Amino acid sequence: MNSKWDESYNIEEYRYGETPNLFFKETIDTLPIGRILLPADGEGRNSVYAAVRGWTVDAFDQSLQGREKALRLAQKNNVDISFKVIDFENVSENYIRDSYDAIALTYVHLPEQLKAKYHQSLLPLLKTGGHILIEGFSKEHVKHQQQNPSAGGPPHVDMMYSKQEILLIFDSLAINLLEEREIELAEGIGHNGKASVIRFIGQKI
Repeated sequence: MNSKWDESYNIEEYRYGETPNLFFKETIDTLPIGRILLPADGEGRNSVYAAVRGWTVDAFDQSLQGREKALRLAQKNNVDISFKVIDFENVSENYIRDSYDAIALTYVHLPEQLKAKYHQSLLPLLKTGGHILIEGFSKEHVKHQQQNPSAGGPPHVDMMYSKQEILLIFDSLAINLLEEREIELAEGIGHNGKASVIRFIGQKI
């Protein structure tokens, strides 16, 4: 359990809203429905959307408060999701190898010394032909944080992504999409305003 995120999610509203991240939504809408894993899924907005679309959903997060809100959101939308309170360290003992058609990380920002290790720990769980989806803040996002405190994002630039990092971390995957772009975010109270993001779709071959 992570007290920082429990405190962050201990509010009546959903910090990043109840609707899915746009890139996540648009991407999984194009994929064949199957089983999906959502690491660090917070309050469950993406998990619930995937379940509504017919996916079998597994998710985890460090925050017990996040899990409780995710399960409430699932109940509100009349779907079932499996949501565990674990950390990336516990991935291999909680999930089965070669069992996921997709793994999606949305604004999952990890300490620099753990970034490659934790992302690569997910790869054995992916089926051959399965996809990994990522949207996260790029290192250029710092300028938006400085201009707009509501833009959101991690406190350290080292936790943000670069295209070069993605290529190194996922060098075993086929790259279907890798781009850095400026977008406008309106996700609850947590992400609002201009943002610089990395978007990635990789496929296990």
